Amino acid sequence: MSTSQSIQRPDGSVISFTVLGDTKNPALVLSNSLATDREMWQLVLPQLTKEYLVVTYDTRGHGLSKCAPNNIQLRDLADDVVAILDAAKIQKAFFAGISLGGMTGLTLALHYPERLLGLMACNCRGRIDAAGIEGWNQRLEVARKGGGMHALVELTLSRWFAQDYIATNPDQMKIVAEIISNNTVDGYESCIRAIQNVQMMDELHKIKIPVMLVAGAQDAGAPPAELRLIADQIQGSQMEVLDPCGHISPMQRPNDFVKLVQRFARIH
Repeated sequence: MSTSQSIQRPDGSVISFTVLGDTKNPALVLSNSLATDREMWQLVLPQLTKEYLVVTYDTRGHGLSKCAPNNIQLRDLADDVVAILDAAKIQKAFFAGISLGGMTGLTLALHYPERLLGLMACNCRGRIDAAGIEGWNQRLEVARKGGGMHALVELTLSRWFAQDYIATNPDQMKIVAEIISNNTVDGYESCIRAIQNVQMMDELHKIKIPVMLVAGAQDAGAPPAELRLIADQIQGSQMEVLDPCGHISPMQRPNDFVKLVQRFARIH
């Protein structure tokens, strides 16, 4: 089974998603990072679709999804996921999100735990400080002045992957560069504003569903120490560190990422 469709949200945003695999299998929703789209999952889909009914989607403002011109919060992104599940007639699913997708997953676990079988929150943060907020403003300015997301490609790749990995994987870097460039600055800004308001550390103790935190040992954007802080707040959560690995774990370590999903889903 493979179906692609889109849904319209109350504020005018449009969310595009794809359902892949056998409807008899457990459902698994994959949520992309900021400045990517569902293409970031291509290396893990061949294995995951054998065991799960996999839902990939473009976070609003990314890929084929459109974001209404208004201020959004992480709760809006979580609401989008619930609407996707409803449209796909899926009652409960495992959820794995990278970076912004991980923050979306944590928000889902707080507000819609009844829709989740378990959460893998990967390469993400539960808080942002003044330096982080300013860093996002600077990157946004680069994109605006440079006339598009292509202006952020080199800076973003250097944040996501170690230099030696970039040097030895030129073909993959071209793919990632194209994914970044295809996004809009407006969509990027909408989700940045949501990230800049992230302060969920004081709420995370309320999460009672199964959670695995996944970090990349060389991830400068969401260092293992930040994931450990999240894990410490969620009773019974697991923590895994991929080494070597930067910010986009399913692209740099696809086989190991799949193994983590399989192990997590098998237990829960």
